[in-house]
Amino acid sequence: MTPAPSEDLVEPPAPGGGPFEGGASAPGPWGDLEGVGERICVLSDVHGNVYSLEAVLRDIRKVGCDTLVVAGDIAAHGPAPVESVDLIRTLGAITVRGNTDRYLAEGSAPRAGTRDPEQSLSLDWSREQLGADRLRFLGELPPSVTLAGCLVVHGSPGDDERGIWPYTTDADIDAHGWVGTLLCGHTHRPFQRRVAGGEVVNVGSAGWTLDGDPRPSYALLERDRAAAAGSWRVTLRRVDYDRSQPLAELERRQVPWRSAVSHYIETATWRTPAVRALP
Repeated sequence: MTPAPSEDLVEPPAPGGGPFEGGASAPGPWGDLEGVGERICVLSDVHGNVYSLEAVLRDIRKVGCDTLVVAGDIAAHGPAPVESVDLIRTLGAITVRGNTDRYLAEGSAPRAGTRDPEQSLSLDWSREQLGADRLRFLGELPPSVTLAGCLVVHGSPGDDERGIWPYTTDADIDAHGWVGTLLCGHTHRPFQRRVAGGEVVNVGSAGWTLDGDPRPSYALLERDRAAAAGSWRVTLRRVDYDRSQPLAELERRQVPWRSAVSHYIETATWRTPAVRALP
């Protein structure tokens, strides 16, 4: 697999309703794998930053959405894991499990381990905040879903720790053996690219991106009636918000590993330039 930056993170409602017509608690079409409608919004990697998540949801309300998809990593490391999980649950979104969701639910750790003890303490802190019911919810999420010509995963097909990067080769992507539109997150770097099997869309992160632009990202998919069945027009959207809110809460709640998380939120950059192969 193409080398990735050697950085700790690589294992790494409105009144009366939510961001969609019918209200956040309504069993609306955004949770229906068959009737996905004309517009799908896909977000990933909230990482307990409910403040950026709320900003993304406001933008989703503005552009319109029939189906909401969440590609994992909802709670770990950020200042508001409980609020983030609870908000995602109220939306009735189609949600897959990310690697950190799995770590929290299973009490496990990345295959390659962590170099920073504070990162492990951050997972422990998030797990303690969430409690048994929310951890059960995370643990029961599926590792992937298919809908309307799309395969949704967290990292890559069959591996929630193996990310797809802008510089991952076509051969590496094609080796996963899928056809259609592949929707993923994990790397916190949004991009889209045509490959032999179809299209790869990394939706980036609704918590903190790591591409130099600190605005959270998500993907809007609009059904392309002029193209083949199952084809979608993809727009990667960026949303700004008040980053002082999560930064203040990280300090107020004394979240372990907050110096790293604060750096990511403020700068959208890795803390070290070294590289290593992803596990």
